[in-house]
Amino acid sequence: MILFARRRFLASAICAAVLSCAPQQPLKVVSLPEAPKPIKPSAEEILFGRMQALSARAEDPDLSDQQVPALSNEMAGAVEMYFDAPEAVRHAPRIQGSLERMCDHALQLELDANAVPETPAGESEAPRDALPQATTFLPPEELQKILEEVKKAQASVEVGIPVPVDNKAVLTYVNMYQTKFRNWFAGALDRGTPYVPGFQRIFKDAGVPPNLVYLAIVESAFKPNAVSRARAAGMWQFIQGTARRYGLIVDFWEDQRFDPEISARASARYLKNLYDMFGDWQLALAAYNAGEMKVQRSMERTQKETFWDLKTTRYLRRETREYVPAILAAILIATNPKAYGFDPVAAAIEPMAAVTLEQPMDLRVLARCAGVPLESLQAANPSLRRLITPPRPFTLKLPADKLESFQAKLAEIPPEEKAEIVIHRVARGESLRSIASKYKVSPNLVRVVNRLHSGRVRPGQDLVIPTGGAALDPSLYAEERATPKRPQKIYKVRPKDTLAGICARTGVPVQTLRDLNSLQGDAIKPGQRLVLASAKGSRGASGQPGAKAGENVKVHHVRQGDTLYQLAMQYNTTVDALCRLNRISPGKTLHLGDSLLIP
Repeated sequence: MILFARRRFLASAICAAVLSCAPQQPLKVVSLPEAPKPIKPSAEEILFGRMQALSARAEDPDLSDQQVPALSNEMAGAVEMYFDAPEAVRHAPRIQGSLERMCDHALQLELDANAVPETPAGESEAPRDALPQATTFLPPEELQKILEEVKKAQASVEVGIPVPVDNKAVLTYVNMYQTKFRNWFAGALDRGTPYVPGFQRIFKDAGVPPNLVYLAIVESAFKPNAVSRARAAGMWQFIQGTARRYGLIVDFWEDQRFDPEISARASARYLKNLYDMFGDWQLALAAYNAGEMKVQRSMERTQKETFWDLKTTRYLRRETREYVPAILAAILIATNPKAYGFDPVAAAIEPMAAVTLEQPMDLRVLARCAGVPLESLQAANPSLRRLITPPRPFTLKLPADKLESFQAKLAEIPPEEKAEIVIHRVARGESLRSIASKYKVSPNLVRVVNRLHSGRVRPGQDLVIPTGGAALDPSLYAEERATPKRPQKIYKVRPKDTLAGICARTGVPVQTLRDLNSLQGDAIKPGQRLVLASAKGSRGASGQPGAKAGENVKVHHVRQGDTLYQLAMQYNTTVDALCRLNRISPGKTLHLGDSLLIP
């Protein structure tokens, strides 16, 4: 044992000696490439992403009542985050837009939670946004009864597209349109009847089955001014991006989504392109609602080839899953309404004539020349967003029997009632003052007309420059159409509510709320129903041109808690004066970022 230990020690000593005699090589330091530093998102990107995500959650049709309080709290946190952000971040255009969108959703969630149905008991409104929440279970014997009714009705008409009449979802909607939503559906048929023949010709010319025009029942109930929670607008419910892609003008002057005929042509082209993409009308309808990329990705992920197979997966939103059967059921009834107990009453359509205007004109002057109320001229030209026609050729529609007298009076309009406008593109180095000086107008007028947040302008920006005549009236440039998602007119008082608190949340002045509800003081009680707006909203636009712009006209950008009453007190004016100048009703809800003219 001792001998083994000695041998082991000797071997270790020899190895150490050999190593000490060996030439020492310098150690090489190998530098490893540095890992790329993660790019820290900016404060603007963080705030923008958070508000966009919260808005997307609010638009989710599967959002439950239990999730609303938590979402509302998160939105309140995002608003606090906005006020804590640097000034440059708060003034960023995309932040302003995201904030307005999120605040719209926050207010709508608040009102939805306390809304009282506006229709009498036993009747129901059925906007597209509400249909997915309204479906009900029907027993087999009831489904069989409806199926027999549908087959009998189908024997005498041709629908024009494949409709699985034995599908439970389709039969359920047929039943709902005849019962729960009967009054709503009858109203949609009445509104649509005057339009349908023209729309069917448009669809047929585009290679689309004519009866697909009845998708407008589910989209908008044939209401030309419909606006959805997702800001899709018009009878055919286009969002801005898709509208522009299919040739509709959406700019400062016009929003052609609100013109039924022009947007119908765009809708027909869109449907035809979707059919060419999917080769199936039911998938085309799903894509019309959800977007073509969403449907395409869902098909790739699930390897499903039909809408009904896709409907069984989680890849389509509930709104889209219900949207297609709702439309197919609407088509079944609309193609043979009497078989289902409906008798549409078509309103008489007044023959219209068209005149091309080569320069911008005050609508109030045009209405006077036509001998019609201003509101009638606006209704005939629903795409106009301002009280002035665009500074480009515009086709004005007016009653055909007024055409001859209109043209005669139009030729006699004095120069001071004609609008003179220049569109100026800002060049590098230019300022608001230098641009105003170039056209010999007031810098404040340019700022008011263009609703500028400050006196700053940026290269490439287009500015509207009124240079003379009627164009100098700033009220011409106020937004003519407000676009709330789903206006609520009735509020149900909750415990701990106060009149002042309700006014702050809804934007209705205290005195207006008192007048509308015959309140003697501020006393209210839980469960009480308060009217927030009169049944007939005031557009606030008179039939006469307004006063010329002066240095006293200001622009106020709405801040948190602002109401028309408070602004009237702050600027030493009246609510009525604010409403007239901005052409809004006293019950209008103000949102963060809104621009108001102050007399």
